[in-house]
Amino acid sequence: MSESNTPVSEKDYAQTPRWFINSLESLMGKRFQLDVCAERKTAKCVRYYNLDYNREDALELPWLDFNWCNPPFTNVESFIDKCVIEAQSGNTSCVIMPNTPETAYVRKIKQVADTIIEMPFRLKFLRPDGSAFISDSGKENSPKFSCLVGLVTPIGLIAPTRFMYHDFRIGFK
Repeated sequence: MSESNTPVSEKDYAQTPRWFINSLESLMGKRFQLDVCAERKTAKCVRYYNLDYNREDALELPWLDFNWCNPPFTNVESFIDKCVIEAQSGNTSCVIMPNTPETAYVRKIKQVADTIIEMPFRLKFLRPDGSAFISDSGKENSPKFSCLVGLVTPIGLIAPTRFMYHDFRIGFK
């Protein structure tokens, strides 16, 4: 995988576009109750744990029934571990991550997730201020990787992982 062009100061704060969250909630048939990795201006839920104040809060605090997790990409595996802990307590979490099969965190999510959702496109994350990442040539940047969403549930901890392919853009872009 090639090196990222995302500034280090923004790498762990890239936010998921709202349309993607709406599409995922529509697919799940439920709205997220807690955004576990957010800033005030990037939170996708009314309730959220703020990365600005203490980056470890979300890993220490209890989560709710249905959680959204766009983890700092420099610490994905710790958030998968927390998703498992929360699933053992009866909670469900959706976590997005680069779909890079050579990484330990992708291998781990494929072992613990109820469902893995792969997508036929590269999701264009937004800067923390909500603006697009723009290349030196003035075009909107796409990441150098595709993403997957892992649904971590109590049932997923004891049943084989299901794999699904879904285009979140249909009807939501």
